[in-house]
Amino acid sequence: MVFASLLQVIFGPMFSGKTTELMRRLKRYQISLHKCLVIKYAKDTRYDELDIATHDQQMLPAVATMVLADLKEKSKHYSVIGIDEGQFFPDTVEFCESMANSGKVVVVAALDGTYQRQGFGNILQLVPLAESVVKLTAVCMICYDDAAYTKRTSKETAVEVIGGSEMYIATCRKCYYQVSTPQKRPAPTSPLKIIQESAENGNGTTHIKQRWIEVPEDAIAEKENINEMASSA
Repeated sequence: MVFASLLQVIFGPMFSGKTTELMRRLKRYQISLHKCLVIKYAKDTRYDELDIATHDQQMLPAVATMVLADLKEKSKHYSVIGIDEGQFFPDTVEFCESMANSGKVVVVAALDGTYQRQGFGNILQLVPLAESVVKLTAVCMICYDDAAYTKRTSKETAVEVIGGSEMYIATCRKCYYQVSTPQKRPAPTSPLKIIQESAENGNGTTHIKQRWIEVPEDAIAEKENINEMASSA
């Protein structure tokens, strides 16, 4: 048995960037010339049937399956295994422990809790087995505070109901208990603004360069007031 490998677990509610973080780590391993096997849950076809995808449509090629054990033979040819939506597979704990014990790096992204804030299946059994566990937070879609929980806004009661923002929101502790609807988010404003400048070169051609300038606070406030009035109109 080889124990020099790592079992890494990325927990968090929906919209917390779990898949984004999974992809970031896998791309680092790919740059380091590791051969990576990326696995997705076959029923999750929200954005793509073949690739894992973030909510903002970043994609990474993957192999779809319902049971991880079906890929045990295939996994022998890879040094790194990435699993997205690990909470949905019935054998995540056993598969991850087996792969890590065989010398592979295993990175799992998963919901730690259901919409009822209960442990999702047996996924929490990964915690004592893993060398690394992180829990990400999202932004509360009601008050914009840090969000640790997933709240279902539709009427389904089954635990496994795959969906996106049309039936789930991320909430903080306080807003989880409120009967509230997500707020329409204002367009982000920045104290910096990019401008383009053109200048002539010595050979008679023109080149364009960009630079950032600071925008006065009163101008930002005026823009926010305009956006607020437009959204409420």
